[in-house]
Amino acid sequence: MPVNGMNKRALVTGASSGIGLAISELLLKNNYEVTGISRRPGLHHENFTALKLDLARSDDIEQVFKTSLRQKNFDCFIHAAGFGDFGSIEQFSGRQIERAIQVNLTSVLLLCRHLIPMFRRQKAGRIIFIGSESALNAGRKGALYSAAKFGLRGFSQALREDCANDGILVSLLNPGMVRSPFFEDLTFAPGDQKENAIEPAQIAELVWHILSSADNMVFDEVNLSPRVKTINFSTGRTK
Repeated sequence: MPVNGMNKRALVTGASSGIGLAISELLLKNNYEVTGISRRPGLHHENFTALKLDLARSDDIEQVFKTSLRQKNFDCFIHAAGFGDFGSIEQFSGRQIERAIQVNLTSVLLLCRHLIPMFRRQKAGRIIFIGSESALNAGRKGALYSAAKFGLRGFSQALREDCANDGILVSLLNPGMVRSPFFEDLTFAPGDQKENAIEPAQIAELVWHILSSADNMVFDEVNLSPRVKTINFSTGRTK
């Protein structure tokens, strides 16, 4: 059975919606204190601290660790923030490319730059990155998104090796389509049937299982997919 998270502290990105919200809610239910990073207002809970931060702004990430997070120690870091931009690479502006890589990859490196020394001092810490099936197999129109997710996968593998002797466990989850706001501004989404998508709550349960596992082993990577891969295409936003 999972252990209770009493007195444990988690830092969660993307905490206001989708996977990050589901993870935050489950951790709060299990008595964690959660600091949630997002651009929009987060949960209302006595053990939840909302931290408004745009991960597209590197200077803001640095500043928040000098102010709001300066005296905080965390037991775990779960990175669930991210967004998808899909199309041929020549369709993106330089600014769009920079922003996609910044939010989906660079921001993670900057956050870990501050968190890893803290975990090393504690000789303990768990890091869970929410990756994507796009980190395993790149697809048509997915060059920009896959570039970031392949980078996150490589960072996860290297960080796991770098930190193993310090009691830091690094895991990467690579889900297929998740029924979440991720698709709101895209021209495609998972099919309507239950078996066409993973639910955010299911990802949260897996995160909880990893957090509750023994610390003598690490879940390197977990790949998960909907049972039936059906995609609905729409006439929504186009490049």
